[in-house]
Amino acid sequence: MSTSFATRLKQLRVSLEESQISFSEILDIPTASYRKYEKGEREPTLSVIEKFFTHPLTENHACWLITGEDQPNPTTLTTEAPQRDSSQPFSKDFESKFIQTAKESLLFICHLGWFKRGKDVNFDSCGKILLRDLEPFLDKHASIENKKVG
Repeated sequence: MSTSFATRLKQLRVSLEESQISFSEILDIPTASYRKYEKGEREPTLSVIEKFFTHPLTENHACWLITGEDQPNPTTLTTEAPQRDSSQPFSKDFESKFIQTAKESLLFICHLGWFKRGKDVNFDSCGKILLRDLEPFLDKHASIENKKVG
């Protein structure tokens, strides 16, 4: 994750027209640690990753920042909320329960010691644990959507 995460982190910060110091202060991350994340010298902890998902300035870009998926156009990277497909509305209750379950699953994976320096991470196994824990939420949401359509 480090090199591409570091590149995306810098891209996000620059697009928001923030200095390293101000951006680290906004996110409540020690500046020295932030600089190491941006240089790819250090991996962010789960608590740091959580800050990207919960801060209003970065929450809309957090998935892209962490995974690189759904990459926004760097020239149009803004703090505006991405437009959600209206056929897939999520209630705030669903979102909060989904996020809480995902967070607990990730903490479980961390407690297993799968994310340690010098250790290869088996992301397939991590994905299976996340899917196992989140599948009930996805199934419930799909059944609600099917009822609306049907």
